Amino acid sequence: TTKLILLDSLLQETNMQLKRPKKQPEDFDVEEDSDAGSDVEAEDSEQNDVDSDEDLDDEEVPDVGQEAGKSVKQVENPLFEGSDDSDESDFDEDSDDSDDSDDDDDDGDEDTKQDEVKKENIDDEDDLISALKNAREKKVRDSPPDIKLKQSATDISFHPEESILTVANIQGELSVFKISNEENSAVKKLKIHKGGIRCVEYSIDGDKIISGGKDKTIKVLDSETWSLLMKDQFTHQSPLYSLAPLEHGAVSGDEDGTVKLWDFRTKKSVMTSKRFEEFVSSFHTNEEKKYIVAASGEGTIQSFDLRMNKADVQSEVYDSELNALTAVREGTKLVAGSGEGVLYMFNQGQYGYHSDQYAGHPDSINDLLAVTDNVVLTGCEDGTIRALHLYPHRFIGQVGHHDGDMPVEKMDVNSSGNTVASIGHDNRVKFWNIGYLENMEYEQKRKPLVSNKNTAPKKRKLNEAVAREGEHQLPSSGRINKKDFFKGFE
Repeated sequence: TTKLILLDSLLQETNMQLKRPKKQPEDFDVEEDSDAGSDVEAEDSEQNDVDSDEDLDDEEVPDVGQEAGKSVKQVENPLFEGSDDSDESDFDEDSDDSDDSDDDDDDGDEDTKQDEVKKENIDDEDDLISALKNAREKKVRDSPPDIKLKQSATDISFHPEESILTVANIQGELSVFKISNEENSAVKKLKIHKGGIRCVEYSIDGDKIISGGKDKTIKVLDSETWSLLMKDQFTHQSPLYSLAPLEHGAVSGDEDGTVKLWDFRTKKSVMTSKRFEEFVSSFHTNEEKKYIVAASGEGTIQSFDLRMNKADVQSEVYDSELNALTAVREGTKLVAGSGEGVLYMFNQGQYGYHSDQYAGHPDSINDLLAVTDNVVLTGCEDGTIRALHLYPHRFIGQVGHHDGDMPVEKMDVNSSGNTVASIGHDNRVKFWNIGYLENMEYEQKRKPLVSNKNTAPKKRKLNEAVAREGEHQLPSSGRINKKDFFKGFE
């Protein structure tokens, strides 16, 4: 029965197509001259009357299987399901209204789905365009731009109150810069030493700039008038290596291990102590508690009593040089960074032997900087600045990097405590915004790789490079963590 119905439907369709009147040329839109007038309109009306009579005659001719004068309900042809032919729909006069409404609903649903897909594509395109536009837009800086230097920098120091940074170089020059996130501007450049400058610091009140050089002298410069206050009055027998400011003077150390305490009021040395056999690398001062601690290249630290102006307690000798000192936990813990990449912690007043240690750096720690009461930054030989949380010991991540993995030599933090400056061997002063360290949650992170010294140099270098890539990157580093790379595409 189904086959007969299909066959009958096909025959009806064929006959209907054969009976359709041929389309006349007059059916197409043609531009007419304005002068054609009523003659053209008359011809069109006559022709239309003829066409309409022919259409009526055609409709009265019965199809196969159909009696004359009776309308037959059209059987749905499954072979033409979904056809877009408008003529077919005109002939389906006896179709059920409910079927029409269902078809309309289906068409509406399909249109809605297509609109939704188009909308999603537009939204995706908008997100991509937005991302590209954001990438091209100039971002607001959260730290000052780099300072490019012609000569290698040896030390840096921030003004204790203003956004001013002083940079010392190997030519004996001091360069003073005004720092801002938008741009850095040069304020002054002076040559005050005959050889290279090894160390520079602002006085506690910021009125003076104190520097020590290879010419064995300490220079004191007025930070307002740029004039030398005391000429060639503070000298060592060997080139200077480090110094630190005090309330009324400074303490300095030279290459031969001599420490001198200076009083700027009397313009004299009030203490000279030769307790080290090698260079004095760093100082930590605490005038409130009346003591100073110095670190040396021979691997020891030495405390000095400011009440008596004499040496106090010296530690035992460690396996490598101790390059830097800082204090945490309200000054009750002294931290020393070693050439082996180990941090040693000493209790206040007990400097004979360390109370705790923290290994994990792949190479030498050249400088230390306490940025909160429990977080320190380490400037490392591999060109990386790392952040560490002490008590409990946690490696937080990498704060920044110097180009070409050049060693980080010196660091300093500004008066507000949210910007750190660092120098290496790449002739740049780089700046890092560390404001996030104050409030971040310190999760357990993987410690840096400790290389086996017996490993072949090439293999060890490769292992260290791979390990650095796996270290956690903090917001200031400018590098993306592997796990965060596809985070936005989920």
